[in-house]
Amino acid sequence: MTEIAHTFRRYLEETNRFQSYLYSYPHKTAYRTFEEKLDLKELWATEKKHALYLYTHIPFCRMKCSFCNLFTVSHPKEDLVNLYLKKIQLEAEVVRDSLGDFNFAGYAIGGGTPSHLDITQLEQLFSIYTNTLGVDLKNTPGSFEVSPDTINDEKLTFLSQHGVQRLSIGIQSFIEAEARSVGRVQPETVMEPLLEKISSYQFPVFNLDLIYGIPGQTAETWLASLQKAIQFQPTEIFLYPLYVRPLTSLFKKHISIQNEDIRSMLYRIGRDFLQTNGYAQDSMRLFRKQVAGLRESSEYSCQEDGMIGLGTNARSYTTDVHYSTEYAVSKPNVAAIIDDYVAKERADFTTANYGIRLSEDDRKRRYLIKSLLKAQGLDAAHYQGIYGTDVYADFPELQTLLEMKLAQESAGRMQLHGEGMAYSDLIGHWFISPAVKQKMQEYVSK
Repeated sequence: MTEIAHTFRRYLEETNRFQSYLYSYPHKTAYRTFEEKLDLKELWATEKKHALYLYTHIPFCRMKCSFCNLFTVSHPKEDLVNLYLKKIQLEAEVVRDSLGDFNFAGYAIGGGTPSHLDITQLEQLFSIYTNTLGVDLKNTPGSFEVSPDTINDEKLTFLSQHGVQRLSIGIQSFIEAEARSVGRVQPETVMEPLLEKISSYQFPVFNLDLIYGIPGQTAETWLASLQKAIQFQPTEIFLYPLYVRPLTSLFKKHISIQNEDIRSMLYRIGRDFLQTNGYAQDSMRLFRKQVAGLRESSEYSCQEDGMIGLGTNARSYTTDVHYSTEYAVSKPNVAAIIDDYVAKERADFTTANYGIRLSEDDRKRRYLIKSLLKAQGLDAAHYQGIYGTDVYADFPELQTLLEMKLAQESAGRMQLHGEGMAYSDLIGHWFISPAVKQKMQEYVSK
């Protein structure tokens, strides 16, 4: 066994498997101000643009949950929201003019809470998609995030009529005391009718988010939430382990999360329960039912294709440059970044000022992480076709996953299986490059 393989095995055996959630790579805390501003036209000139993904960030909420470290501010003034949407319009115009010929294969509207927008504001946002960016809403898979306290019949009707395919709502827990402990006030008498109403709209994909590891949560209460969740027949359920992150309310209150043993137990309970009830595991967090006729983008590949982000903290990806506005968690710093965004003029949107350049090594690591941590797994031949090297030679630690029976290989594809998926956060964290890891460690939370 090589030294690196031995070190990796010991790391997997001895390290708390609940590391940070690596939903993108490189992590946003590795972003910095570029030494020179990058012109968007030049940045996108040689990129493939036939199957881009579009993400719009709405950084407003009615309330901010105590575990949340997302870029969002609660109780914004109405004139700020309206001004923000005007700047989204301006940014979209610059993007359109900078990209040339392009097509979006999918889109997502997240936050924050996009359903914080009223109907007039939603109409304005979707008009930007259709009239400025040419998104064919009826034939482009789109996702929209809502919260229990901001969604209603009028908005559901609007979203359904505008072709939204996936509606996602964060419940976190159906136990009122548990929800309250993480800053959510959602009485059962309100939640059940709301979820029944959402189900009646028959969005092709209806997603529920739940959290395990909440202080005071037990195996019994966790199972009760899971049982309640499937009563509403969601097509997707995300199970998130609770992390207490810097500058969140939980962090400030010095709330300690439940230890690895109980979170591992709760994870297994959730996984086994959902698989028994017809849900297939797509990742450590995502469980999905197969839905006949579901419209999925066969064009977009998250490992290879680009992304356009609109709004504050919305990331854009080219092959070797990722960029966005700055990131913050605390209310004053989030507010300052939003104020800076709404003060921008057209010329300010023509350049990328903040982000990271990806080395070839980091591009390989991104492909590896975005493939291996999903059920579809890592296609070694496709990797070699892109980068011209053998993935097992580039990352000999992969053999350790096979030897530990955390992964299997079949027809040239390596997939995590069984307990392997439970190690996803640990595995993902290991494959962060030393250079990116150093930037993340040097980042000062604000």
